[in-house]
Amino acid sequence: MRHALVLLALGALVACDPTIKSFDVTPAQLSCPGSVTVAWHGDADGGRLQADQPVTPAFPATVLKQGSLAEHVSQTTTFTFFYPSAAHREKTVTVTNAACPSSCAAQVLTFTGTCMNLGGPSYVTLNLTAAQAPGNIAQLLQDADFPVHVQHGGFDIALGAGGGPIFPLPAVAAAGSYTITVPGQVGIDVCNGAGPTMGGGPAPVVHVTVTPTCPK
Repeated sequence: MRHALVLLALGALVACDPTIKSFDVTPAQLSCPGSVTVAWHGDADGGRLQADQPVTPAFPATVLKQGSLAEHVSQTTTFTFFYPSAAHREKTVTVTNAACPSSCAAQVLTFTGTCMNLGGPSYVTLNLTAAQAPGNIAQLLQDADFPVHVQHGGFDIALGAGGGPIFPLPAVAAAGSYTITVPGQVGIDVCNGAGPTMGGGPAPVVHVTVTPTCPK
């Protein structure tokens, strides 16, 4: 009888191990160093992300059960999503030419800001030179868990939570000034979570990865 109880207890522990519903890294191949989107869906918080090569920005210690991040890779990289002592998945991104000119590389902009009382956050303005970002914007990705709007080149470009453009990107030069906003009720909610009850204090940091077109 005691052995049967032990077996039942072990079975219950195994049944409690979290599982992974999906894990993907896109695109699976890049011609030059650039940005990829790491997306995961498990059935419990506390999962972990790892990469066998340096990525930017660095992964958090643990992640929620579902989400996505924009990451910059410089060479072929294998990503892993796992629960300690439980399920794990791997995806590899192949970079066919890690020696592309540095001007072809994606640029990560780190936006800091301040939450305004009874309003949304106000972020700094950042700039990219033509040497850093030649040609037009090929892709924009952001890593916040809320949607943001990027103001650049006279356009308001809406980016989804932890992802890319909601609408097709305009044909606009990658160089120039960038700022971001979180308009409407979403901005108010973001600030209520970042500061005192009525808002105020530092706004959540947002990373926006700008991938320019490579020179021919």
